[in-house]
Amino acid sequence: MEFTQKELYQLVNLSHNPLWLVGADLSFANLSRANLKEADLAWCNLEGADLRGADLEGASLRSASLQNADLRNANLKNANLEAANLDGARLQGATMPDGRTYYLPG
Repeated sequence: MEFTQKELYQLVNLSHNPLWLVGADLSFANLSRANLKEADLAWCNLEGADLRGADLEGASLRSASLQNADLRNANLKNANLEAANLDGARLQGATMPDGRTYYLPG
């Protein structure tokens, strides 16, 4: 399933319940500062997506492709990243599932 940017905006901002977007193609989507708390994004294609500052607390990103996604300053606290592909993802300042903030080494 694919969404236009307008449809994504409406879906994310008008939803009162956690989103269920299992398997959706959200590649290169602008989801910066989106409220995706407790969303089910398992098996989603989020390659190259802009998730800067997004709230993904408690979200399921199981087996999702987050290759080259921008997750800077995103909240991933308690998120399920089991088997997620994070190759090339930008994570600076992100709160990781264990509650720690990700910083570049050195």
